[in-house]
Amino acid sequence: MKKSLIIQVFYWSSVLLVFTLIFGFSWQSSLLAFYFSALLFPILIITTYFFNSFLVPKYLLSGRYKKFALYFFYMLVVSLYCEMLVSLFSFVIIAGMDKAVVNLEGISIFTLGISLYLVVFLTAFIRLVIRFQKKEELVASLESDKTKNQQENLLVRAQRKNHLIPLDELFYIESLNDYVKIVTADSELITREKITSLNNKLPDRFIRIHRSFLVNSEKVTSFTATEISILNTTLPTSRTYKKQAVEILESLQPKS
Repeated sequence: MKKSLIIQVFYWSSVLLVFTLIFGFSWQSSLLAFYFSALLFPILIITTYFFNSFLVPKYLLSGRYKKFALYFFYMLVVSLYCEMLVSLFSFVIIAGMDKAVVNLEGISIFTLGISLYLVVFLTAFIRLVIRFQKKEELVASLESDKTKNQQENLLVRAQRKNHLIPLDELFYIESLNDYVKIVTADSELITREKITSLNNKLPDRFIRIHRSFLVNSEKVTSFTATEISILNTTLPTSRTYKKQAVEILESLQPKS
């Protein structure tokens, strides 16, 4: 959320700077160009967010094209009218009706309209690209989760060999300082891999209950809010992972 806010502040600050440079190029005063751009800014932001957050999702994307065209026309008229009011105010109050200071051709309704809707449509395009990227990332994440949940073995490197451990036989994993102990029904395997790395490789049925323990939820025989029993062993549940672990284990219980 904080990163998104920073990006938006940077984006709109850049837009304000561009508008100031555009009008300042043809005016005698860059400061007056900044004041004028700042006065236009609320109209620019409101129009952009109204178009992208209301008109597009509610009417355009839902196929209500007539309503979209009608409200877009209303938005166009209102925004241009507000821009001309700002232009008149700037010319009369800020510039003191001095044509030498403010180039009136630079604040024509055509120029203002083009400038405004270039930003509106540019913002719409950027939002569309971001939405597409998020959808691609979501699809990739779902495919990765599906692959993990369908795997039957865990490949680990231990004692200079690669070991394939059947997930149905894996009970829990314990982190012990510089190495990790993988416990199955009838054996234990020591590896240098990190418990976090192993957690990322395993299906969803393997849950973290402690910074040092990762368990196969299907092998848990009993549990409380502070500990679980598995393979005749009692393992602690830390405060950090307690809520999520208990919710997952409770969801596995048969419904009455």
